Amino acid sequence: MNYEKMTLSELMDELIVSTKKAYPFFIAGAFYWIAVLIVGQLFSEKITALIYIIAMGSIFPLAMLFGKLLNIEFMTSKNPLATLTGIVGGMQAFFIPIWIVTYMESYEYVPFMVGILAATHFLPFTWIYKSKAYLFLTISSVITSFVFGYIFIGQAFLFVPISQALIHITTCVWLISESKQYNK
Repeated sequence: MNYEKMTLSELMDELIVSTKKAYPFFIAGAFYWIAVLIVGQLFSEKITALIYIIAMGSIFPLAMLFGKLLNIEFMTSKNPLATLTGIVGGMQAFFIPIWIVTYMESYEYVPFMVGILAATHFLPFTWIYKSKAYLFLTISSVITSFVFGYIFIGQAFLFVPISQALIHITTCVWLISESKQYNK
């Protein structure tokens, strides 16, 4: 494919078709939130908060595994916008110090911080993937993380992961639906 001769819109459409709007990341995200929900029922909040941070590292490889199982290749695309998605996705790495300091200073806020910061990095994908589902994820995740992770902080380890898992599942289904429009 000659990417140099493609318009921006054509590059976006090709990326949408080849990656299916990266929906395996939301399968992995849902697994993450369900796992920390379960861990939160088994361990103290302080231990659970630490697991929140450590387990974040499992989402990317899990998404790659799901992508492989679903025959969706993220890492092999030569589309220049694929590099952009990697850069935007990689922003998460710069949030690690914030999560660590939050854990050290007041671990009760970890669900709030993880929920909000994880969600905000998805906003540029609204444009890249021409997707209302990404906008839904960003806005609903920030709102629910704030409400359940800050206002009702006493229940954060229960309600933040429940809300985030439901949002991730909804987003995944929505992205699959949006992707089908491009496979005609």
